Amino acid sequence: MTIIDPQIDAYLETLPPARREALTTLRGWMHAALPEAQEVIEYGMPGLFQDELICSYKSQKNYMSLYMDVDVVAAHKEALGHLNCGKSCIRFRRIDQLPKATIIQMLQETAQKQALNQ
Repeated sequence: MTIIDPQIDAYLETLPPARREALTTLRGWMHAALPEAQEVIEYGMPGLFQDELICSYKSQKNYMSLYMDVDVVAAHKEALGHLNCGKSCIRFRRIDQLPKATIIQMLQETAQKQALNQ
């Protein structure tokens, strides 16, 4: 079971309702994808840690961001093509813009990649 961080609950409570709901949904996907991961606050953002930091997310001024492994984001560029993506950043305004199955797969791939590098 994912280790829950109460600081993240507190962070989510500070957000407007629509963003809180979107990031809470994303958080649920993360827990489902990586049930053994630990929630953390790193670089001022909530995220998941297993062997290393797997991902982080944040509500920005004009959008929400999900930060993941550069290579994994690049490998899934086609599935994310409708989104504004940086090297490691996936930007979205609504949770329904994120392809759930792809995000879960990306989280699992990142965890597997990190485990191999240990």
